[in-house]
Amino acid sequence: MNFRDALISTYCDNPCQVLPNALWKTLARLENLQTSIRAEKDVVDNLQAWNETNLMVYWTRHRKQPFEFSQPQTNPNLALIHQDYLQAFPSRKFTAREPYFRLIHRQNEPQGKPSLPNGFSFVEVNIQQETGKVSQLIGECYEDLQPTVESVMAWVRHPTFDPALWLWVIDNSKAIPIGLGIAEIDNNVREGSLEWIQVLPNYRGMGIGTCIVQESLSRLEKQVNFTTVSGKADNITNPEAIYRSCGFTGSDIWWMFSN
Repeated sequence: MNFRDALISTYCDNPCQVLPNALWKTLARLENLQTSIRAEKDVVDNLQAWNETNLMVYWTRHRKQPFEFSQPQTNPNLALIHQDYLQAFPSRKFTAREPYFRLIHRQNEPQGKPSLPNGFSFVEVNIQQETGKVSQLIGECYEDLQPTVESVMAWVRHPTFDPALWLWVIDNSKAIPIGLGIAEIDNNVREGSLEWIQVLPNYRGMGIGTCIVQESLSRLEKQVNFTTVSGKADNITNPEAIYRSCGFTGSDIWWMFSN
């Protein structure tokens, strides 16, 4: 069994426990990573992937085993570690840590059509003409994040890009976008992923974020087996509550350690 196939099968069994992000993002980087796989009688026990600076995959079937890095002489500057390994992980080697929640929606029940407040409507993003507006709106939602137009265009080139999953919420009275949803779909494993769910600060508290999540799930419903989402666990806007109200479940926390 090769590493790629083992990672895919293991991930599909329990996505949020295996990786901190959608599967395709890790698969896209495998060519530039060293990998290690340990299996017994075709049952995978341990998966690891890393390069000189990053530990990108660390998974064991027996969750309480001592942390054992395949290349102990390597000292990565960044490591992504599931909470189950936290006690055994040598975190003292890193200067910073940040927790991220990871949730899953199993698409078990049909999604009801979202009902935006009166005066608002969904419109698909015009990819060719509105990447600048996408960059601007995301920047207005954060104090410390401003994706460039070039980075937004790079998202369009993702193999999981689907223009029907890029959505504005429009304030009809002003004819301006005040909310944004971007989702992606991996047809190889039938995984949807919510990437950006944004609402301008002045429009928060109206249920618009919840409607964006519901609309995204509705558009993914017949195409995927499950949808995943992740975000900062200590975000003061508490996006996790919105996802849970829309049927996402799970208790997995991932830690990003860095120097």
